[in-house]
Amino acid sequence: MDKFELKLDQAARAAWLSYVGGRTQDEIAAQLGVSRPGVQRLLALARQEGLVKVHIDHPISNCMILSQAIRDHFGLEFCDVVPAEPEAENSGAHYIAVAGSDRITRYLERPEPLTLSLGSGRTVRATVEAVSRMDRPQHRFVSLVGNVARDGSSNRYDGVTALADKTASERFLLPAPVVAGSVEERNALLSQRLFRAIAEVAKDSEAAFIGVGRIDRQATLFQDHFINEAELDELLTNSAVGELLGWPMNQAGEVIDCSITRRITSLPLESFDNQLLVAMAGGREKGPAILAALRGGWLKGLITDETAARYVVETGGLI
Repeated sequence: MDKFELKLDQAARAAWLSYVGGRTQDEIAAQLGVSRPGVQRLLALARQEGLVKVHIDHPISNCMILSQAIRDHFGLEFCDVVPAEPEAENSGAHYIAVAGSDRITRYLERPEPLTLSLGSGRTVRATVEAVSRMDRPQHRFVSLVGNVARDGSSNRYDGVTALADKTASERFLLPAPVVAGSVEERNALLSQRLFRAIAEVAKDSEAAFIGVGRIDRQATLFQDHFINEAELDELLTNSAVGELLGWPMNQAGEVIDCSITRRITSLPLESFDNQLLVAMAGGREKGPAILAALRGGWLKGLITDETAARYVVETGGLI
């Protein structure tokens, strides 16, 4: 047992004593032979690694109403709406990650081999971090988004590597920037045998869990250096409100034809027609992008929060 596994074992003991045994942190510290701050760190690690699960056995009526309205109107297989604090920005992010990890865990627990695809971004990464460790070497995970920025730096919010590490599964990473420097560069990347092989693995995926990006001055594509300011201006000029896997959309959910879309290396959204494409995003600022993705008919599942769901329902005229 390595040092990290020993730490997890101790974190599990601390969590058991605290949440099940009702012991105080001082009592736990005395029993485990650590300081009180040490107990706090162990409990934080237990939550971070998904060792602590909480099940609330009662539906929240407002979330259920919003969920049903979105699901029925857009023909989704499911729509999970989690609580959010109206006055707090992005307050539902943690709850979205927990709900997303629950959906992913249902796949991971299956004994038969399967392939799952993941996008990237803060929500995807947080979702993966909320998944508990388990031994699932029979599964495969593949990235749908390039794992490097244009300057060669790695994608900080890649979820495939983290999930594969947690499950001892195979991983397939897309060796490309999200947006190539030129059309010729994109064509050269897509023609590589390695790139085609990874694309074929992605097509075998049973489900794909992705984030939804906003297109404004705070756009992740821009903030994380996948596009520059001139390219962001081009997207805004073309009325882009959001993006899926880097593909920019207008309010109607139509992919915008511009110089940027001609250089995107991600799989085309049309290639997911036979897969369960699930978007995970929340907050008022993501509302326009989520609504666009729904209007475009790209999604079969949605995990969001009350704030974004209310925006979709009210702005989309659902009820």
